[in-house]
Amino acid sequence: MKTSTPCPGCQKPITIEDFEDFSSPFTMKCPHCRAKLKETKMTPWLLLLAVIIVPLLIYLGITIKSFLSGHFPVVEKVPTMIVFIAFCYPMYALYEAYNAVIIFNKGNIQLKKPQ
Repeated sequence: MKTSTPCPGCQKPITIEDFEDFSSPFTMKCPHCRAKLKETKMTPWLLLLAVIIVPLLIYLGITIKSFLSGHFPVVEKVPTMIVFIAFCYPMYALYEAYNAVIIFNKGNIQLKKPQ
């Protein structure tokens, strides 16, 4: 497994931790030269995966809330998003880390052309 990949602009190494810090594959910037980057090989597949995973995570959050409200009636008044963050955030964080690893190891990083 790679430990870094060179920036197409400045050729300085970008690490997996840098990829995990990007908020999305559409807003990637080199941490050294701040050049806008794009990934062209894996992003469509990861978007397809997101279309499948996000509804599953929503369903899981609703299921956990309904289970908890059966035991603790006060949970019915708590927003589902709060329940999701409290109980499902580790799964979401793993999903995001998986996306970063896939883009880092199999992606094709290029400079974004100026608009």
